Amino acid sequence: MGDGVFSMTVRPNDQATARLGLAIAARVVGNAVARNRVRRLIRESFRHAQHRLPAADIIVGARSGARDAPADRLRDSLDALWTKVAARCASSSAS
Repeated sequence: MGDGVFSMTVRPNDQATARLGLAIAARVVGNAVARNRVRRLIRESFRHAQHRLPAADIIVGARSGARDAPADRLRDSLDALWTKVAARCASSSAS
């Protein structure tokens, strides 16, 4: 799942909490300063959202839209994707 800024791959895990993995490519986002900025924003957003996420391994990858996007756009994209992850995992566990 994803949008023009980020993609997420989600797999259930046997841990009690959600875990985060990052895939931020230099050719997609740019130099080290830009990559670290995106990583910091993802980690911060995950920290705020992890209480509502299921026990899963979540890998977040950056897409080309993340290169020049302002911080507000990155946060909004991540918030929408965390909500989508929580809803999708809740619906699949209810089945």
